[in-house]
Amino acid sequence: MKKKVALVTTGGTIASTRNAANKLESGKLNGNEILAMCQLEQEIDIVLVDLFQVPSMHMSFEHLNTLHKKIIELLQDPKLSGIVVTHGTDSLEETAYFLELTIMDKRPIIVTGSQKSPSDPGTDVYANLRNSLLVAADDASDGIGTCVVFNEKIVHAKYVKKIHSSSINGFGSIGYGMLGFIDNDEVIIYQKPTKREHYAIQPSYPQVEIVYAHLGAGATILELLATTDVKGIVLVGAGRGQITPAMTDAVQKLCQQGVKIVLTTATDEGRVFPTYDYYGSANNLEQHGVIMGGDFDAKKACMKLRLMLANHDQHYATFMH
Repeated sequence: MKKKVALVTTGGTIASTRNAANKLESGKLNGNEILAMCQLEQEIDIVLVDLFQVPSMHMSFEHLNTLHKKIIELLQDPKLSGIVVTHGTDSLEETAYFLELTIMDKRPIIVTGSQKSPSDPGTDVYANLRNSLLVAADDASDGIGTCVVFNEKIVHAKYVKKIHSSSINGFGSIGYGMLGFIDNDEVIIYQKPTKREHYAIQPSYPQVEIVYAHLGAGATILELLATTDVKGIVLVGAGRGQITPAMTDAVQKLCQQGVKIVLTTATDEGRVFPTYDYYGSANNLEQHGVIMGGDFDAKKACMKLRLMLANHDQHYATFMH
């Protein structure tokens, strides 16, 4: 019996064409135009939904809510094995994590894209899309949650990261590895998440910003944010989570104002921890109300914090555990 998979398109390089100036214009092709080249029509029953045609940095939370609702609608079909979402690569990891945090279903949701356009020599469009559809259709994929399939790798949404600006090996999860891979159309799954979180979508979301610490960093950005209606900030500290003394003064004031601040690390591996005890250390910041962000990268921490604030969820210890 043929498996049934829904394909939801949102635009991006995977649906791009070149204009007269030989520059890529994202989201110009529809799903049928891309699918026609993947040679999968006889193997999988594909339900095609052309939802958006936008560059991924034009995606908004309104788009994400619409995408979420469409996926929930599609999942009402008990015969559906899984979902594939095509997406531009620049914000792909954020959309994938939003879906991971807001949809609880054992069937896989696969997000994919491409680094090259469909007409480029050596394009990765068709391999990524074909592999994604195969993963979404495979019974072994049940329970993997939302994942990114790219360059034959299956990577979980929580840890996936765009690791190269242009190479077809564009996504990975440094330090955490893959959940599996695709080899000659065979889907190999060798690990699955041990726990998942769930938050409800909301009509609107509070503003959360990301601020990086670096040698000599001042308080200007943080002081400016203190004059806005920002509700959350993700601090990207050095090493175990250290920031400069100038930033520390401003962070303390923001905490007193009730702004929720999550501390993450700029390193690709490891987590923040209150190891050191000096002004601007993670320990010092935690004493003033800063939330330890565990091993989250800044973008994922930002997405999780935004959803937590929107849902009035104060279980901030889940960043560390």
